[in-house]
Amino acid sequence: MVISKGENLFLIFAKFIYSLTQGPQASPENSETEVASWSILPETPNAGDVLIIQGKTEPDKVMDIEVSFSRDVIVRDGSYEYSFEGIRIPKGRNRFVVRSRQVRDLNFIVKMFIDFKRSFDANGGVAEFAEDNVPHGTYDILINGEAQEGEKKVRLDFIAMQAVNSDSEGNFNHSHGTDALPAGDFTVSLGNSEKKITLGPAE
Repeated sequence: MVISKGENLFLIFAKFIYSLTQGPQASPENSETEVASWSILPETPNAGDVLIIQGKTEPDKVMDIEVSFSRDVIVRDGSYEYSFEGIRIPKGRNRFVVRSRQVRDLNFIVKMFIDFKRSFDANGGVAEFAEDNVPHGTYDILINGEAQEGEKKVRLDFIAMQAVNSDSEGNFNHSHGTDALPAGDFTVSLGNSEKKITLGPAE
């Protein structure tokens, strides 16, 4: 069963059940949240490591940690394809965005006991999938589509946002697994600042 060019009924149903069991989520804070200090450990991570993002801000604050990266994908026979295996979505408010450039369309496929597919036509060569509050779990994801005529490669942009809470003293600590991420450069944004990190090859 494939659902295309419309809403993914499975995600709608799963998100409805999730909202019933988790209760109301904290409202998002604006992007100008002041963070006194924060760090990412280990300082020279490899793909597969768990990143520890920790620091200090105002007490009892809800902030968004955003991890973003871009990758070029080779076009073969007019098509492109990129996959994630075992990508983990934690509990809590989140957002996941995939944007493809130099393309005609984008297919976002969640591979489970049956595949669930959503398809998006490009506008000006750019197609985008975005989903808020994805139910927590571990997913295998396939992204593919048709490139614009004559393109040798397409650019894929990925953005993953997760809410994090500070405690009564303003301290926060967030773990971010990288098992499903490729080696390369990433940007981690928190509040009003950002840091660049490079994931080395898996050991």
